[in-house]
Order: sequence, then C-alpha cells, then structure tokens
Amino acid sequence: MNALQTLARSNTAQTIYRHTKEIGNLRLFNNDTDLSHLQILYLYYLSLYESLYTDLQMGEEFISEQVIEDDLRVEAYLLYKKVSRKNKQKPNNTKSIIDNAKEGSLIFRRKR
Repeated sequence: MNALQTLARSNTAQTIYRHTKEIGNLRLFNNDTDLSHLQILYLYYLSLYESLYTDLQMGEEFISEQVIEDDLRVEAYLLYKKVSRKNKQKPNNTKSIIDNAKEGSLIFRRKR
C-alpha cells in the first residue's frame, strides 16, 4: 500500500487527477466500469491527497508538507479535522410546524 500512497501523493498523479476531474473525457484507466480493488484504493488515495493539498493551499491550521509526507501524521490530521468539524456544528434551531404556522410566513391558497 505504501507504493500506492506514494504514487497518489506525487505531483504528477495529482496533476493528472485534477485535470481528469476538470476535463471529464480524460481517462485514468482503460476499464471504466469494472474497477479492481487496487484501482479503487488508488482513486481513494488520489482524492485524499487532493483534499490535503487543497487544505495546505488554503492555509488550514496544522497542515504542512511534512504532515502530508508522513502517513501517521496524515491520519492524526484527518482525525483532528473530523473532531473540529463536529465541534463547529451548531445545534439546529428548528421550530415545529405548529410554531411556524403562528408566524404566518407562508400562505397556501387553493385554486377556485
């Protein structure tokens, strides 16, 4: 798996992957319908490292080239990102349908 991750992490693979997504008719594999387990893993790693490089370009906290090069640090960063995203979610301030009916924000009319 390490060789597959190293290949997906490379600048060439990331460039081809990005252009494949943008252009649409550029193909990564000869077979488009029946992907092998290895091809699916490769696509997963391409997507993962694209996300990490996007975070790096956007100046996100706790991400650097050294983090991307180390698999353990990548896992730690992804866990941090997941936990921080969960903590940032605000509780839903939804009202019931009955409460909304009192406000009169929507009026439904029937055709005559």
